[in-house]
Amino acid sequence: MSSKDQSTSQRPGIDPVFHYAIQLLALALLLVWCFYIIQPFISILVWAAVLSTTLFPLHETLKRKLNNRNALSAAIITFLLMLVIIGPSVWILTATAGEFKELVDEFRAGELHVPPPPEKVASWPIVGNKVYGLWTEASSSLSATVSNHQEELRPVLLKFFGLIKSAATGILFFAASIIISGVLLAYSKESGAALRKVATALAGKNGEKMAENAEITVRNVAKGILGVALLQTILAGFGIVLAGIPFAGIWIALCLILAIIQVGILPISLGVIIYIWGAADTTTAILLTIWMLIVGASDNILKPIVMGKGAPVPMLVIFIGAIGGFILSGIIGLFTGAIVLSLGYNLATKWMNPTNETRSA
Repeated sequence: MSSKDQSTSQRPGIDPVFHYAIQLLALALLLVWCFYIIQPFISILVWAAVLSTTLFPLHETLKRKLNNRNALSAAIITFLLMLVIIGPSVWILTATAGEFKELVDEFRAGELHVPPPPEKVASWPIVGNKVYGLWTEASSSLSATVSNHQEELRPVLLKFFGLIKSAATGILFFAASIIISGVLLAYSKESGAALRKVATALAGKNGEKMAENAEITVRNVAKGILGVALLQTILAGFGIVLAGIPFAGIWIALCLILAIIQVGILPISLGVIIYIWGAADTTTAILLTIWMLIVGASDNILKPIVMGKGAPVPMLVIFIGAIGGFILSGIIGLFTGAIVLSLGYNLATKWMNPTNETRSA
C-alpha cells in the first residue's frame, strides 16, 4: 500500500451520500433564495421575453434597413410600443376617471339628472321590467335611488376603484416590460446564444429544436390571442367612441379583457347594441349593430389562420395549452401553457413514433 493510500485510509471517512445530500441542500437553498429575490420581477421579465420574441422578426427587418444599427432599431421599436400601447391605455384610464369624477361632481351639486326610460325598455327579455323600474325610479329622484340602494352600490364602487388602481399598476408594469424587451432586442444575439446553451444543457441535442419550437409557439400565441384581441378591441372601441357610448373607456377595457380570456366581446357588444337602440336614432343603431357583429365574429376567422401558421404542433394543442395555462396561471399562462403542452406533445410523439436511428440503437 502506498503512503498516499495509507494517509487516506487513516483519515476519518465521510459518507459520500451525506456529503452529496449537504451539497444538494445547499444548492436547493441557494435556488430558493434566488427565486424569492427575483419573484417580484418574474411577470415583468416573462412579458419582456414574450415581447422581444414576438418582435424579433420586425427588429431584424428594421435593422437591415438601418444599416445593421442594432441599438437604433431596438430603440425605435420600444418607442413605437410605448406610443401605441401605453399611450392609448393611459388615455382610456384618465378618460374613464375623468368621466366618473364629472358624474360625482354633478351628483353632489344636484345637477345630475337621469332621463326617463323609453317604453321599449320594459319589453327587453328577462331583465326588461327590473331595468325599467330602476331606471324610472332614478329618473324621478336620483339621490333617493342612490340612498335606497347604497348597500348594493358600495361594493360596486369599491370594485371600480380597485380596477382603476390595478389598471394603473398594470400599465406601469407593462411599460417596464416594454423597456426591458427593447434591451433584449438590442442584445438579441447574446440572448439567443444564452437561451440555446441553456436548452442544449437541459435537453441535449434536441434542446435547440425545442427552443426553436418554443419561439414559434410564443409568436403564434402572441399574434393569435393577444394580437387578435387587441385588433378586436381597437375596432370595437372605434365604433363605441364614434357612437358616443358613455364610459367608453370601461367598455373598451372590458372588451380587451374578455377577448384575451377567450370569452369574446359578444357580451359587451350586446350591451352596447341594446343601449344604442334605446338611446340613438335608427340609422346609428343599425350601423353600430352591423359593425359590432362583424368585429365580434372576426376572431373566428383570424385566430385559426394566425395561430396555425408555421406551428410545430397542431393548432388545437397550442389553443388548449394557452387556455389551460390561462386558467392555471393568468395571462402569463397563455404562453407558458402553450409552450409546455407543445413540448409535451413533441416528446409524446417522439416516444410513440421513434426514428430509425433510435430503433437501431
